[in-house]
Amino acid sequence: MPSAGLFRPAEEEFHPTAVTRTMLVDSIDREMAGAIMEHLKASDAPIRAAELRVLGGAMARVPVEATAFAHRHRRIMVNLAAFYDGPADRARRQAWVDDLAAALHQGDDGTYVNFLADEGAERVHQAYPGSTWDRLVEVKRRWDPTNLFRRNQNIPPD
Repeated sequence: MPSAGLFRPAEEEFHPTAVTRTMLVDSIDREMAGAIMEHLKASDAPIRAAELRVLGGAMARVPVEATAFAHRHRRIMVNLAAFYDGPADRARRQAWVDDLAAALHQGDDGTYVNFLADEGAERVHQAYPGSTWDRLVEVKRRWDPTNLFRRNQNIPPD
């Protein structure tokens, strides 16, 4: 089928909203898998998800210093999400995501920038730890000292 056939056009009035959390872990053992399943079963969110993306391979063979992605040594990216129906429902869905994230947390707060929502400067910094952040700040100082390009997961030039 053509790729356009994979996705039906969205209904004009359909505007889903979700709370999310992205994290990096090194393993998912039986206990953690059980926690994921229990959380998914316990939620009544219209859509809830725990996506596990196995990392490694060619990506892991690239030196950390070669690109902005500093988490090449991590083995699994976890994306948690819960859709909510309106503002009154948001806090409950966020609590579900936060609780599951705490159950899966393995001591490293690293994240993948392309899955971040509007989570603040600290989370952006966690996507680019240590010398990666320093290199990106230097690039920003050189090529965008006025921070014109700031409507993303921003790295300020100072």
